[in-house]
Amino acid sequence: MNPDDDVGVWIIDSSALIKAKKIVSVSNQWDAFKQLEQMVVDGRIALPRQVIKEMSDIAHPDLPGAWAPGVRANLKHTLDAGYEHIARVMSVAPDVVDVNKPGEDADPWVLALALHVKGEGHTVCIVTEDIVDKTSISIATACGRLALDYCGIRTFLGYCGITLLKVKEQEDP
Repeated sequence: MNPDDDVGVWIIDSSALIKAKKIVSVSNQWDAFKQLEQMVVDGRIALPRQVIKEMSDIAHPDLPGAWAPGVRANLKHTLDAGYEHIARVMSVAPDVVDVNKPGEDADPWVLALALHVKGEGHTVCIVTEDIVDKTSISIATACGRLALDYCGIRTFLGYCGITLLKVKEQEDP
């Protein structure tokens, strides 16, 4: 995804919110998430119900874990994609579901919400860090199958003008 493209709505995945807390300095996190909250209010960010649940199920929520349920009431787009969209995801990319994950996997719902919002005439981009196929295919692979754009959190935050850590981050194994 080219960050210069005119994205109308960014669909945020849990993996992106989790990574955001690692790449935005603690001193900048409050302002960064307030800016993201304004994008929710403006209808520029959408989240499916399942991402909000994943983020709020964290035992001791940090800023992203508290932010997701906190913006729920301000979301302008549906929390629940239509059945036809989840059916399309499951027909084209059923292997996106991680059968080893406890509880409901949000990944197919992130994809279905992107299809739903795109179907409403918006240009969409999924923000995710799920780019490597493991026991299930990644959201990135599923996006390819579904003709959806995606980008990483660094690209998205850069597009938003949010300051990232200056030091080289160590990647998680």
